[in-house]
Amino acid sequence: MSLLFYLISNNLFLSDPDEDPDVMEQDEQILEILKDTGWDDFKHLKRLIPVRMPTAESIAERIFCAAVRQDDFDLVQKMLQAGMNPDEVVIENSFGEVDGSLFTALQHVSVTSRCASSINLLINHGADVNFSLKADGKTALFYAIEAINVVSIRVLLAQHATVTPECVYSATLILPNCKEDLSWIEDIIEIYLDQDVAMQGDAKAALLDALTHRHKHIVERFLAKEVNLNGLLTTRAPDGENECQTTLLGLAAEYGDAEIVRLLLHLSFHEDPSLLCPPYVQPLVFAAKRGSIDICKILVGSNADIQSADEGEKTLLERTLPRGNLALCQLLIDHGAKIDRQPRETHQRPSALMVAVQHGLMDIVDLLINSGARLNDLFEVGPRTVLGAAVGTGDEELIQKLYNAGARWTFAIRKIGSLKIAMLIKEKGILSKLLNHRGPQLLVEAILARDDDLAWFLLQNNAHEERNKTGPRTRTPLWAAIESDQLGFVVPLLDLGAKVTDTALAKAIKTKSTVLQILLAAFTGSAPTAVTTAVLEASMIDLELLRKAKVDLRGAPLFLRGHWSCNPVKSTPYGNSRAFQSVLEIAAWKADAVIFKYILEWASALQVTWSPTSVACALTLAILEQKTYHISELIRLGSDLDVDIAADVPPSLWDFDVSEPETYSPLQAAVRTQQLQIVRDLLDLKRADVNYMGEGQFRKTPLQHAVKLGNMEIINILLEQGADINAPPAHDSGATALQIAAIQGFIGIARMLLDLGADVNQKPAKKDGRTALMGAAEHGRIDMLHMLLDEGAEITGEYECYFREAVELAEGKGHCAAARLLKRSRDRVRTPDHAQAPRHHRRLRLLGPTQGCGQGCRHCGLAYTLYKLTKRYPSERDPL
Repeated sequence: MSLLFYLISNNLFLSDPDEDPDVMEQDEQILEILKDTGWDDFKHLKRLIPVRMPTAESIAERIFCAAVRQDDFDLVQKMLQAGMNPDEVVIENSFGEVDGSLFTALQHVSVTSRCASSINLLINHGADVNFSLKADGKTALFYAIEAINVVSIRVLLAQHATVTPECVYSATLILPNCKEDLSWIEDIIEIYLDQDVAMQGDAKAALLDALTHRHKHIVERFLAKEVNLNGLLTTRAPDGENECQTTLLGLAAEYGDAEIVRLLLHLSFHEDPSLLCPPYVQPLVFAAKRGSIDICKILVGSNADIQSADEGEKTLLERTLPRGNLALCQLLIDHGAKIDRQPRETHQRPSALMVAVQHGLMDIVDLLINSGARLNDLFEVGPRTVLGAAVGTGDEELIQKLYNAGARWTFAIRKIGSLKIAMLIKEKGILSKLLNHRGPQLLVEAILARDDDLAWFLLQNNAHEERNKTGPRTRTPLWAAIESDQLGFVVPLLDLGAKVTDTALAKAIKTKSTVLQILLAAFTGSAPTAVTTAVLEASMIDLELLRKAKVDLRGAPLFLRGHWSCNPVKSTPYGNSRAFQSVLEIAAWKADAVIFKYILEWASALQVTWSPTSVACALTLAILEQKTYHISELIRLGSDLDVDIAADVPPSLWDFDVSEPETYSPLQAAVRTQQLQIVRDLLDLKRADVNYMGEGQFRKTPLQHAVKLGNMEIINILLEQGADINAPPAHDSGATALQIAAIQGFIGIARMLLDLGADVNQKPAKKDGRTALMGAAEHGRIDMLHMLLDEGAEITGEYECYFREAVELAEGKGHCAAARLLKRSRDRVRTPDHAQAPRHHRRLRLLGPTQGCGQGCRHCGLAYTLYKLTKRYPSERDPL
């Protein structure tokens, strides 16, 4: 029982530290042990719950949470009768039905229980029906509504629960399935509208989802009560990327209900639109994007400001054109909508005419031309001109229409839509100049489109001749023929002098093309990308063909999208991002032992000398993949061990979103994968730097990695080799060894680090960091908090801000006992007696398992016992 209480009070789990614990399974285990030992009776609970000590409070809170989550209301009732305050316990979300992660007992039960007695039980024992953890209006009633728990809703309303705007907002999300659903939704709205707070506050937010689901009767009820709905709301901008501000009328226009738009036409706001941030977007803009001619008619009929609506990132016509609504385009033009933007040398966005041409909207093209649309603007992306876009569609009528209207032929053509169009271009006398400018690219597009007639026509007109400088990633006609399996073009292209490239070989290997040998016969030089592709495809046949053709495997392979079966790791030596430098790295990462040995033999025959950086990256990859043969071969080669490689799936210390992966040197990788012998070899044979941290957002020293894993054997090896206990944390989300031990709850490791001189007050990482005290508080480690405070963790002066954050972190994660422990410690600091008390001295290693330190530290005996146990056992995943 002592072991169970220790685990409960310190929020420790018998699970892999990298895996999320199964809270419901732990709840079942806790309640089962309580019943087996008789600790679930009132007599024991009456002894436990009134004790105002952090350990007892933490245990009581955890048992209460388990009982609530497991619907054990017999135990809940006993604990309430024994003095448990239901509003002081924060329960983790275990059902996933509603938003949010932490709840009061009443909020939790209001979601999960279909029994009125369980809700009344909590309320009768002091649960505040209107309490919310964040004072955000998300009360028990809100969560009951969100879970559509009608029983809970009725009980809470009977208990006079306040209907907040958030409750109404949630209710209007629901599509009624029956009269009963509709009845309680109407009750919620009526109660809300009858409350004085509704008349005084901002009721607009409550209507958002009524607009989304076009609940006209709800809008009418709000208007009938003369609720003030003027003003602005923040919503997603029409471009879908940024935020903007608009009125409820704007949202009604966005959601497309003309009747609701008519109801809300009177709404207004008093701010200057030009000064608003995020910017104001007019209702007409939303209506145009939606393509609703009825709503646009209503808005322009009520004198909507079309000129202002046209000043956004897109004009009204540009927004509505993808819908292809000719009548709406005519309506907007008739009321003064812009046909074109102001003239510029080049335009970033396609014009309305360009959009109409690309979508093949012939009637709208006619309308825009007749309305005076400019025909020869240049655009930065896509087809450079409207005539170029028309050529790409292959529509001869459209091309002729634009040409007759004044569009000029240019060389800004990215694609020719058909043989007939190509012949028309030739008739105009510009084909040869066009092919001289973009011939290979046009031929590539024709081959990829499988338009054989057009491709042969272009080939006969010398489109294959490359007149401009190309790079290794340039898509060539030969590459396109292999990519699209148009193998009939391969030999003619080779006969015409097409150059076989590394990427063409790689594509042939990837597609298992039968022309690989033909291509190899015309190839000389280095092809690391082709060799890499063969390695990733695990094709010994292709590797032998490449070697037989005397292909050189030296050089850096290119990452070609679609060639590699999974995202590669990116290496970052010395913090400078780079791609793979050699085939060796790919082989170490992905090849089996047979292929890896073949690559080494091939390289030896060519007398290839791998760079130390490349060998180090290959070694790190092999260690991460735990490939014994690869490691043994690579460790013999000369390498620079102070080099990082970034893993594609970082094991995050906390559950933060990550923008870049975690980096590893060979030693860090060996520690991370807990390969004890490799760690020894790297330290003893290769003299790896035991304190090398490297670069990257989540970099750690080897010791910090080992502490994260709780592996005492590796920790001891690193310490024997001179690992720096107080190595600083990384700038982003980093942590010292002691801070990590505090976060993980490894009290024995923390005790050892403190004895060896770890700084209990070392400051956190600049970004998303934690002091040791903050980390222990955030994760509810009661005994760790005691030990850190006894060891002199500062909570005043320059450290007071960290203390406050520690309290906030504990409360934010639902560890109320930990938060109270910190607050009481702060209160004791303010007393005169505490100022004269000597600081706890570091002599635990001299004490026996049951000795005290003489300074009032009641936990030093337990800490020392755990320290001795962790010296006996290699891992602290199970603290005992």
